[in-house]
Amino acid sequence: MKKFLLLVAAAILTLSTTAATPKVAPQAKKAAVTLNVKQATKTVASQELTATGMLKAGTVARHAKAVVTPEGTAKPYMYNAYLNSLFGMSYYAGIAVNVSTSEDGSKVFFDNMFPMTFNGGEAWVQGNVSTDGTSVTVPADVVVAEIPWEDSEGVEHVDICYVGELILSGPDEEGYYGVEGAKDAVFTKDGDKYFIEDDETNLSRYVALYDIEPDGSIYLWDYVLLPSFEPVNFDTTPVELPAGAEPASYIYSYNDSWGDPVIEQGLVYVDGNDVYMNGLTPGLEAWVKGTKDGNTVTFKYGQFLTLDTYYLFYTPVYTDGTTGEDGYLVPIPGDYTLTFDPETGIYSNLDENQYSAYGLVDGSLYDYGFKYKVQPYAGDVPAVPSDPHDLSIADYTEYYGQYRLGYTIDPVDVNGNYINPEKLGYYIYLDGEQYTLTPDVFTELTEDMDLIPYGFSDGWDIYDGACYIAEDLFTTLGVQAVYTVDGETNYSNVVSVDMEGNVTTVPAPQLNPDGISNVAVKQVASVAIYDAEGRKLDAAQKGVNVVKMVAADGSVKTVKMFKK
Repeated sequence: MKKFLLLVAAAILTLSTTAATPKVAPQAKKAAVTLNVKQATKTVASQELTATGMLKAGTVARHAKAVVTPEGTAKPYMYNAYLNSLFGMSYYAGIAVNVSTSEDGSKVFFDNMFPMTFNGGEAWVQGNVSTDGTSVTVPADVVVAEIPWEDSEGVEHVDICYVGELILSGPDEEGYYGVEGAKDAVFTKDGDKYFIEDDETNLSRYVALYDIEPDGSIYLWDYVLLPSFEPVNFDTTPVELPAGAEPASYIYSYNDSWGDPVIEQGLVYVDGNDVYMNGLTPGLEAWVKGTKDGNTVTFKYGQFLTLDTYYLFYTPVYTDGTTGEDGYLVPIPGDYTLTFDPETGIYSNLDENQYSAYGLVDGSLYDYGFKYKVQPYAGDVPAVPSDPHDLSIADYTEYYGQYRLGYTIDPVDVNGNYINPEKLGYYIYLDGEQYTLTPDVFTELTEDMDLIPYGFSDGWDIYDGACYIAEDLFTTLGVQAVYTVDGETNYSNVVSVDMEGNVTTVPAPQLNPDGISNVAVKQVASVAIYDAEGRKLDAAQKGVNVVKMVAADGSVKTVKMFKK
């Protein structure tokens, strides 16, 4: 069951200067020009191919030179550019790449000009240094990659990709440009810096990743504007815990960049006046270090973090309450502080105008959180999980041949306390009947699945908070959270939604997971399973099981169950 189609190149490309912006806006960037390409594929004139040294259109042997093998020792660089993306032309800064130079200094090798297409090192590009050392030319006839892909009819293709500056025609009456071809890309060399700094109205300076089709047409994969490579000149050593450190479990509660509440388990380590935390960088497990002075812990601006694609800094910020032209709050970088309560052991900063954030090396924000409370975690104890919420059933579509079942399960109990997501799961019910996910329907599964672990995804049909299903003979979706600690299992209520969006709640557990007979009338608060010798079990085992059920009113019922 396919959810998404990978578009390797567009037939019509429209680029804008609008990028996804968080609620606290990053620092402003100079606007990129708008380039509208009416046709991404256009037959290349043979005289242009001859002039640029590329192979003539329509010839069988399109490989003028081999895929590049880098020489020399790779050194860390930052790559900045306006990148073509599905959201338009967006400015990216601080992308982690490598650059190496041949021993004689005549050649320069760049490991990644197109992060939207490649990971680092997958498609090295070679540039030739001019005799006066002021420029680097990337020949347009060098094969940089061979990309296999499959079209909508299942036919396999291999695209032979080159790099060069676009040759454009137009604009036409509608303002669109045609792609005529590509020529050698020429970078200015300033010491160990490489860049194309040009008048942004000169559209020929778009550096493209393209393929020459057998019929001579140009097939665009990706392209960038004003690319620049600058060597890393800052300390890239991340914060690390002292040797032998034994951090303690803490719970981080905060609001994310969309304002939604988040609760996660993390770690804290205190060494004298040094306080280390790994939950102040939303979505990352990187450590940051603060200094305690009295009951105030200060995390200094500019601590380095690591990420696969970008060079990131820990960038605490606050806002001055004003807004920019786009209506977003203006961030001011600065130190971030937490107040420590020695009686409760809680660290907190509930100021809505101060953010614990991280961003790119130029100060642009990447992600942030606010209204932090960091409290000690005593460990896993049995608890009744909170009810699922935000249930939805998306309409059946012929395109996908599926419904999208949506739901949200929070790792908190009915009192709002954190519970361990690793011991949390949920059941799905269709029209009141527990639904079993089977490999014949969910092709990425290898065995039947009744209880779905919290956050589980098969990468295809099941995601955190969503399940795509082709069943069309149901009218309601029900979801029930299940939490098991020390052999004791507790259930949330069953929350259901119908096709019209009407939500109902059925007291837990009502339905019959694991084949255990539930109390028929009273609401069951918890269920614990033991073996014949009184040892707690995580689930019913073969043979005799003793099931202890505690109702909401405190009454207890014990039954024996035999499982084959």
